[in-house]
Amino acid sequence: MRGKKIGFVLSSVIATIVLSSALAPMTLAAFAWNDEDNEQQCQKHKYGDVCDKTKKDIDCNILLPPGHTVIHIGKTDWAIVDFTIQAADPVDGIKKVQVHVTDDNTHIKTAVLGGDGFYHVSWTTLGKGNHHVRASCFDFANNVAHDSLSIEIKK
Repeated sequence: MRGKKIGFVLSSVIATIVLSSALAPMTLAAFAWNDEDNEQQCQKHKYGDVCDKTKKDIDCNILLPPGHTVIHIGKTDWAIVDFTIQAADPVDGIKKVQVHVTDDNTHIKTAVLGGDGFYHVSWTTLGKGNHHVRASCFDFANNVAHDSLSIEIKK
């Protein structure tokens, strides 16, 4: 009986992988920005007919912690690090801000807009070592700008 269950689970996993692989190109194509459908996407844009296809006007800056910050954790295994990101786009507005930290179990988190006008996100599981942090700021026209820095966690 155990062999049949394992075989069923493996078949289900393989079928899911094959189906996901087959659908992935179609899913990505649905979100692609190309010249043929620029007008349609601009018409559906949150801000009416204003459609900005460049990222030149997006500000995306990690304000805190400063780059090359060294955080000492003493005897604990993890550091709690709060990130503050300044993001703005005067034409389209900011849709979301995501933060990616290398060498952590939770690689990407979405920052939340605070009452101070900045985006905030906290990491509670950063272990010792060097971590590369990258903020990605997306506007409502699906443009993206990035900022990055490095921090070090030490015992």
